[in-house]
Amino acid sequence: MKKRVVRILLIVLAIIVLAFLINQYFIHFDGEGKKSAEDALPTDQQYEWIKGPKTDNEQRYFYLSNGNYFGTSIVTKNLRGWSLGEGVQSNLPSPLEFNKIAAAYSDSKILFGLIKPDGKVRVTVNDVDAELMQMDLNVDVVDLYNVEGYCIWYVDLSKVKAKKEYIIKIIDSNEDTLYELKI
Repeated sequence: MKKRVVRILLIVLAIIVLAFLINQYFIHFDGEGKKSAEDALPTDQQYEWIKGPKTDNEQRYFYLSNGNYFGTSIVTKNLRGWSLGEGVQSNLPSPLEFNKIAAAYSDSKILFGLIKPDGKVRVTVNDVDAELMQMDLNVDVVDLYNVEGYCIWYVDLSKVKAKKEYIIKIIDSNEDTLYELKI
């Protein structure tokens, strides 16, 4: 009887170890395996790529596409090289008013959007400061997309509390709220 229980436990342990090894294989060897993060970016449409935050194994890019889309994609590194990961895109908002946010987007890791700041302002999400990033684009791209003076704002959702509702505020240098959006 004891041998039977031991044999069953060994089989269960072997199945668990095999499942773990298969999972590790797909984590570390899955994907295209490009030499650099830039090589892994898609080229099937007209894209203007804007480098975002980077870690050792992940590079985020924001982009403008085909004259009227805005979004983000993640490129991840594994043992095979760099591979394109998840992304999200939406229509580029109509020309933005100063210090207003028309929309916010999320890929479940970050919450992000566009702002046309007037003066020194900051964006907060549930009282967590968002990063503001200038869109360094050439004049032709700025004209094509009508994004002169725009900045990308984003916040890491792991730092934000109360994830059922997001309160996005634009705050000026005097700590006055200029605009508030609840989503």
